This record gives sequence, C-alpha cells and structure tokens, in this order.
Amino acid sequence: MPRAIPTSEPAPLTSRTDNHTDTDPDPDPDPHSLRALRLAGIAGILTSAAWLVGDILLLGKPMVAPDQYPILTTYDGMARDSLAAMLPASTTRLAWGALLGVLTGPLYLYACRHFRHALLPQPRRLALPPFLLLTAGYALAPFAHGSFFYWGQAAKAVHESGADSAALTALPGDLATVLFIPYAVLLALWGVGSVWLAVLVLRGGTALPRWMSIANPLVCTLIGTLVTKLWPGAMGTALQGAALSVGNLLLFSLTTAVFWRKTTA
Repeated sequence: MPRAIPTSEPAPLTSRTDNHTDTDPDPDPDPHSLRALRLAGIAGILTSAAWLVGDILLLGKPMVAPDQYPILTTYDGMARDSLAAMLPASTTRLAWGALLGVLTGPLYLYACRHFRHALLPQPRRLALPPFLLLTAGYALAPFAHGSFFYWGQAAKAVHESGADSAALTALPGDLATVLFIPYAVLLALWGVGSVWLAVLVLRGGTALPRWMSIANPLVCTLIGTLVTKLWPGAMGTALQGAALSVGNLLLFSLTTAVFWRKTTA
C-alpha cells in the first residue's frame, strides 16, 4: 500500500530453471510460473475487495457530532474521525469489518509474488530488499486492521457506561496508540519499498514496462486517498476510511492486467 540496471530479458514465465544465479531473486523451483502469477494477482484483487468491504463496515457510517458522544472531545484529526464513524456502528458490524481483513490477510502475502516477479531479472541484491520491505508491510496490515474493532468497542463501552473514570476514559486512547504504531511502521516499509521498486522499474530492464513505476503501494495509496476524499455523496461517506484498500485494489488490478496480457501475448 513506490528503477533498475538493464541486464538481460526476463526469463519465460512457464520455464523451470534448475541452476540459480545472483540474477534470480528466488531460489525456489519455478516460482514465477504462469499459473502462480495469475493466482497471485487474483488473490491480491479478491483480498483488496474484501478489505474494502471491511473498511466500509468499520468506518463507512456518517460521522456523529461530539455533542452526541462526549468522548470524541478528547481526540482530534484522524483518530476523532475514525471514532466518530465507529461509535454509532453495531458490534456485529464492527466485528465483520475487522474479521474480513484479518482472515483474508494471508492472501496478501501470496499476492506479493507480483513484486518479486516485477523486478526479474535484476540481481538479488537489488530485487530482494524491496520485495521484503513491501511484504513485511502487508504482514503487519491485518493486525492494524483488526485492532479497529477493539478500539471502537472500547470507546462505545466508555460512552455507554457513563462512568467518570480517568483510567476508563484513557483506555481507548491507549488502544489507539498501539494501533497507530504498526500502521506507521507498515506505511514506512511501503514508502521505502515503493520508492526502491519504482526506481528499478523506471530505469528499465525489469518484467514491467517503465510506465508501471506507478504500480506500488505508495503511489496507489495516494490515489486511493484522493478517490475517497473527492467521491461525493453516500458512496464517498462509505469509502471515507478505505484509502489503503482502494489503493491496493488499483495496484493489484494493474499488475494482474499487465502480467496476464504479457503472458498470453
């Protein structure tokens, strides 16, 4: 949720190579077969769609005003907006919103094959770091996504209890702090990995055309942010917390389309 040193042309997708060299980013047998690459793309698209629905369930309700939920006065910015959307939501809605992301999260790791293949046939020292950085970011994402359920439920419990307890009132804030740490780390990983990936693709000599330097989590998340902020009406409200999922849906749709066309040409 991003430039390369020209070398040789990418190896055929359906071939199997028994002798691996420094120019092969993956030592596994036939890791970039046509079938595996297509399945990775489908996994990325389906997972992004599931996360999009999850985001809508978690954060897609109209935001309530602070006078309806006084706990909102202790927050500002993104934290306040997120809670303002979750507080009026039912527990069932929040639970399914979180679970859709957590249970489908492992499929994102399989979809990361696209980043590995994108940089063929670059040397391992250039191709492996961005793949690992981006994959690590996707590995952290399910925890961050699922934690919204606990954060929202804690805020709802504090509001509904009516208790005037400093410790109880501070609970949602403590949960928010833990929630935003992995989000910050995964965004940093995506940022560094995306820039690295974009530089290599833009320089040429990879499995992707140069214009596909935009196909990375950083750029696609920025596009997703614009889409969710500028979309008007009820759909804009539903998508208000889905910038990362919209970006990932765009990202894996692009890579899947390019690789699918490339392998059927």
